[in-house]
Amino acid sequence: MNLNFMKNIWTKIKQIWNPDIKVYFISGMCYNCSVFDGLKLPKGFKKVYIEWHIPREDETLEEYAHEMAKKIDTTRPFVLVGYSFGAVIIQEMNRFLSPMKTIIISSFKSEREIPTFFKAIKMANLTEKVPKRLYSSTDFITNAFNRFVYNVPTSELTDIMTYTDPVYIKWAVKQITEWIPENKYKHLYHIHGTLDQVFPYELIRDAFPVENGDHLMVMKKANIVSSILSGILLIKE
Repeated sequence: MNLNFMKNIWTKIKQIWNPDIKVYFISGMCYNCSVFDGLKLPKGFKKVYIEWHIPREDETLEEYAHEMAKKIDTTRPFVLVGYSFGAVIIQEMNRFLSPMKTIIISSFKSEREIPTFFKAIKMANLTEKVPKRLYSSTDFITNAFNRFVYNVPTSELTDIMTYTDPVYIKWAVKQITEWIPENKYKHLYHIHGTLDQVFPYELIRDAFPVENGDHLMVMKKANIVSSILSGILLIKE
């Protein structure tokens, strides 16, 4: 009998009897999932990336979450991890999915954690007032993020900041600034940096802190985030 055939059969048997638990990752606004490349998971868990897609202009957050969720195998136990805006998406998924754990990184989970400038953007309806040409300007968007929020050269983030379609950006800004969390989800965990520029740490409650971690700590402090993430994954519910 063909040796390769036997190896394939044995691999499938091992997958059935001892499958790794899939941990689905969704990144922050404009960023692809390579931001998670430095994170390490404990034995028995497997990283799976779910990338952004361009929404319809009138698409609701609920509809978008359902579309993203089509990539999740719900026939087996799974975990959701969301970074920044990705954390909003996975919390929306909790309305209709039942993950083993939901882990948010550098984001918010309750109304009291909403940043003041998010409230200002919503109150002033700025997403509609910003000229369309600015949403279409990749340089404007990347510079606004990198220079004024992260204080790093745009060149350092070129490889990860790849979702700059104007429809996506306008839609995403509107969704994240107008979203009101319910904070009613089971097995929800939060990892947050003490120097986060987007979601001030002083507003955050019940989170695993990362000392001196900023909004890019998922990359800059991947070892520390990995350690906390592994500890959460290994908690017996």
